[in-house]
Amino acid sequence: MKLIQARGISRRAILRGALYGAGAATMASVLAACSTPAAPSAPGAAATTAPAASTNAGALKIGLLSGFSGPYAAFGPDMASSMDVYLDQHNGMIGGLKPTVIQEDEGATPQDALLKARKLVEQDRVNVLMGLVSSANALAVRDLLDGSKTPTIITNAGADDITGAKRSPYIVRVSFSSWQQGAPSGKWAFQQGWKNVMAFAPDYAAGYEQLAGFADAFAQAGGTVSEKVFPPLGNSDYAPFLGKIKAGNPDAVWAFFAGADAIKFVQQYAQFVGDSIPLFGNILSRNAANAIGKTIQVVKMGSTGWEETIDNPLNQTYVADFIKKTNRHNDYGEYTYDAMMLLDKVLTDLKGDTNGDKLAQALNGVASFQSIRGEVKIDPDSHGLIQTYYHTAPVVDSDKVTVKVVGTLGVFGPTKQIS
Repeated sequence: MKLIQARGISRRAILRGALYGAGAATMASVLAACSTPAAPSAPGAAATTAPAASTNAGALKIGLLSGFSGPYAAFGPDMASSMDVYLDQHNGMIGGLKPTVIQEDEGATPQDALLKARKLVEQDRVNVLMGLVSSANALAVRDLLDGSKTPTIITNAGADDITGAKRSPYIVRVSFSSWQQGAPSGKWAFQQGWKNVMAFAPDYAAGYEQLAGFADAFAQAGGTVSEKVFPPLGNSDYAPFLGKIKAGNPDAVWAFFAGADAIKFVQQYAQFVGDSIPLFGNILSRNAANAIGKTIQVVKMGSTGWEETIDNPLNQTYVADFIKKTNRHNDYGEYTYDAMMLLDKVLTDLKGDTNGDKLAQALNGVASFQSIRGEVKIDPDSHGLIQTYYHTAPVVDSDKVTVKVVGTLGVFGPTKQIS
């Protein structure tokens, strides 16, 4: 693989040893993937009319627009390494072509992302664009990518509008929608006999969208969310909010927090509530388990689209090869690996034809493919992913606590449960 990298990757961007670093990186993930502020107007923000890169037999340019600095600095290295792992496994080829990967830092603002996306599309003339960490950034570049007919595979940004009101036939998302992240624990909760659940999430777009997913699925199963509580993002003292739990006397508590917020919420929940009322939802992660140890056991279940312990040969090989190549565990690159797998399949079917319209049509026409998450499908209406969600639980092994997949929760699309 030929690599053109616009900015060097600082080793500090991928260190995860300190407690705050682990929390901050995960918080950046959720802030990026799920926050949906409107992209500000900026000079040149209108859709471009420049054509996508023309077909050139034997040539393939892939643009990786991701975070290599600032709040999203942990993402780019994992995404780039996952691309490298895939190419290493396939003799440096994808769809019969030897790719050139051009990396750009999407930056912290929509203006930064739009500038770099324009470079990749209009100057570098990439055949395919991958990545995009921040939802605000993804929404900011949407018109450029749609207008230029640039096939794009989003591998993180989770705003519901990307596969909803702002969907484009040239943009496919292989990560998740925020609603899709929240919904899988709804039916499971009702099956536990819990009919009255109190729900907690941070007071910003990600919290609203994920809690809405849980509330929709729980209500459809027959349950009631008795109260929705939205503490401020970056809150340090949850005691006033946790006091609502005993007053409300719910059967259980669902929560979505990430990074430092998740760690603090779980620690304070264990202190003030303990095991008297079950805690579950989108609050269980390896980062949190590593940071707080056995206290993580107060969380009785979690749900996720991917985890290292998903038991299939593709995933086992990916995890092993990623660790061997980087000497670290992956946090944010799994969906980019699946994007490479999808692109390989489509380009192979097209016999290496990189025409933008044909490629976009083929990406949306994939009925299903085997990914590291198991079999997944592209929803032809929303251009989002349909996939199995996994039930995770904390597991104690001697003095070490980790997170493992213990079952499945059903198949979910961007806006509904499929089965």
